[in-house]
Amino acid sequence: MKTYTELTFHISPFSEDIADALIGELGALQYDGFIYTQDGFKAYIGTPDFREEVISQLELLRILPEEYRISWEKAEIADQDWNKEWEEHFTPIVVKNQILVRAGFHAARPEIPYEIIIEPKMSFGTGHHSTTALMLEMILDYTSEMKGKQVLDMGCGTGILSIMAAKAGAAHITGIDIDEWSYHNASENIRNNQLENISIKIGDAGLLAEEKDFNFILANINRNILLEDMHYYTEHLMPGGYLIMSGFYTQDLPLIQNEAAKYGLQLERQKTENNWVAASFYKQ
Repeated sequence: MKTYTELTFHISPFSEDIADALIGELGALQYDGFIYTQDGFKAYIGTPDFREEVISQLELLRILPEEYRISWEKAEIADQDWNKEWEEHFTPIVVKNQILVRAGFHAARPEIPYEIIIEPKMSFGTGHHSTTALMLEMILDYTSEMKGKQVLDMGCGTGILSIMAAKAGAAHITGIDIDEWSYHNASENIRNNQLENISIKIGDAGLLAEEKDFNFILANINRNILLEDMHYYTEHLMPGGYLIMSGFYTQDLPLIQNEAAKYGLQLERQKTENNWVAASFYKQ
């Protein structure tokens, strides 16, 4: 039976912004599930992938303001224990009164135009984190342009952005994630949303060599991977297409913008929440 390492973080005094920032960093390090607590949050990773030394190297811990203290402890839990706890804590969210993200055991809300059903399993991307919510907002902004188009979802996680792109009218979506668990979870979520125009693949940006070009590329990953892989994205983005990215802080936007400019990408719009940014770039 697969086991997971559960890290419980305590933030004193509690700050949702600091919790979100830590979750963002951990999400880029194969931590696949998060549950908020009264004074912090819990994070989960497959036990074979846990590295204690990585925690002390987190960027936020090195630049943490003096008035905050962060402590953490770890425990091991079994697969079924994770699912039970996740179901108990997973709550629906609504984005801009337009998108409902819920689990299958939550009630539907027919008055909300778009509904995404996400099963509470260990994959990053349920809409609760600012970066995912911002990316969902971006898809809302580009709904008319996305209709009938080819979309790539890099680092697809649960498949939430792929599902939203499909519901926004995209012709076909290709989701890519390096994690096998995400592959299975995204595939299940796609089936539960009764969609047939999404293909999920395991791998990294190197897989793009085998793909056709896209009208939209969605990448909610982290700053370093975005900077490293942006040339792959640009090579496979059609003229007149959009690269929409999140997973980085407000202060990182100039770095992202400068790298995008090297490939002829122009910043079109940006959104911020809790010091996180989503930005869209246009290719001439």
